[in-house]
Amino acid sequence: MSFSRTPSESSAPIHARVWQSTPGFLLAISLLYVAIILAATLTLNAYFSQTWDVVTFIHAGQNLLDGSPWDLYAQSRAAQNWPYAYPPLHAFVTALALMIGNVIGVLPDYAWARVPAILADIGVAIILFAMVRRKSDEATARVAALIWLFNPLTFYDTAVQGHFESEWLVFVLLAYYWFENSRNFILPSIALAFAVLFKQIAILFALPIFVSWFVRWVSKPTNYPTIKLSNLITSSFSFAAFIIAICLPFLLYSDDFAFMNLTYVENVPVQTQSWIVALLGMTRAAPNALTSDFFLLRYQTIVTLLVAGVIAFIAARREWNLYLTATLIALAFFLTSKKVMGYYYVMLFPFLVAEILPKRRFDLATIVIVATTWIALSPYYAAWVNHAQWWVYAILGSLNSLFFVWLFLVIASRPERNKVESKEAAKQSPTSDVEILRFAQNDTFAFIRASQRPMILLSLGLCAASAGAALVQPIIASASSPIRAPILAPGMEMQAMIAFGSVIALSAITLVIGARAMRAESRTTIFAFGITLIFAPLFFAIYALTKESTAIFEIALKALGV
Repeated sequence: MSFSRTPSESSAPIHARVWQSTPGFLLAISLLYVAIILAATLTLNAYFSQTWDVVTFIHAGQNLLDGSPWDLYAQSRAAQNWPYAYPPLHAFVTALALMIGNVIGVLPDYAWARVPAILADIGVAIILFAMVRRKSDEATARVAALIWLFNPLTFYDTAVQGHFESEWLVFVLLAYYWFENSRNFILPSIALAFAVLFKQIAILFALPIFVSWFVRWVSKPTNYPTIKLSNLITSSFSFAAFIIAICLPFLLYSDDFAFMNLTYVENVPVQTQSWIVALLGMTRAAPNALTSDFFLLRYQTIVTLLVAGVIAFIAARREWNLYLTATLIALAFFLTSKKVMGYYYVMLFPFLVAEILPKRRFDLATIVIVATTWIALSPYYAAWVNHAQWWVYAILGSLNSLFFVWLFLVIASRPERNKVESKEAAKQSPTSDVEILRFAQNDTFAFIRASQRPMILLSLGLCAASAGAALVQPIIASASSPIRAPILAPGMEMQAMIAFGSVIALSAITLVIGARAMRAESRTTIFAFGITLIFAPLFFAIYALTKESTAIFEIALKALGV
């Protein structure tokens, strides 16, 4: 994963050398990303900036700093309605961030608690860059890093929910990178162990590597290096031993560790935006029950693991790459899990980007950005809704699931297509480091191809609208409940109009600057601005007015007499 300088950098203007060198580009977008996330975190309503999950993570980190580390799960289980239900590594990195924050000060705890996730987001961008550049070219690799950092789902995951999906994703991606670029069996195994120690769900994405190794050992294909039984044993032992070494002290201290990581997770109520709501409504014993004894809901974890294992086996037999396999596993998780909240959907992006961007499937990426932005923020079925209206949520969730089924079929069918870029597309922009630097002396964003501009502008516009809605929240200064009427507090109409106008203005300015920098056609800019305008009220209602989409939906249904 080297980032070498180009031969002609010394002759370019200093601004071009900084921006167009790979380290300069990655540093620039990383600093901009950090500024946006911290600014939004500090201006968001406490319901988001200090939401239950963030408070849980801070409590876990402080428990490690102030008490016995082995008592983490017992303390969290006893003290909180939403206890810490993850393996220990996120608690440790949160504790480290809080400890640094105690020394430096400046930022509140809820901002420091997001620092590990912010750094992991940047880490994902760097690894994605390296992956895509190896499979394609420098230009497409830069686009991959841009749309990972500046899209509404990454913003939602880190700034709004304060979650840590990128912390386990970065280690899964490292494992995949080492798997494809090294014959070493230990490094991918240790990276996957780290991923699982951050979050249990990472085990789904460890399966493609271990299943692939097993299938290669059994079938001994001629186009891959030979895998010996000793390689399988060593890699499996390294993976398991590392996890056991970290978890065993917690497990021996009390049964709270096993309960929180296994039993508690298995018994969580249905809380999702998928067809599972329909299944729940038709199989539950009581009209307001959020659980069911139906096989898929009762044993959802086992079912999801089995489905992921089948996908990994088929992929290994057909010699599909890891990113394609992981994309399909993520989609299968969305379709089978009974708890998939908005911040989960971000896990799809790194694998999808690494799979489809080198194949120049930018139109598909654009569709996914739009669809997942809606699904992540769409109304979800929860305990506090009107349960008589479950069928409405079932219809909405089924439509979301249909999109994921369609995407699964599109990705899985003919996975080899679009592997080679056409000569005409290749001529649209420079592809090597030297060519990019030469063009950048007159056009900073010359590396972005015409076919990529709608995707980039749309992602930037939606990200700007999301961040803008968070930045204007102090103008509204909402203290109302996010799940109770009214949507807008009486007397705040003028402030709301000013704030919403500011969000639209910020989005428009971002798109104009982006379009001019990329020399995008007017129709491309109009397309991006049109989609952003459609989503802007949703971002504004959730991030500025602090009113969850489910609450808005419930208020609307009541007003309509449904």
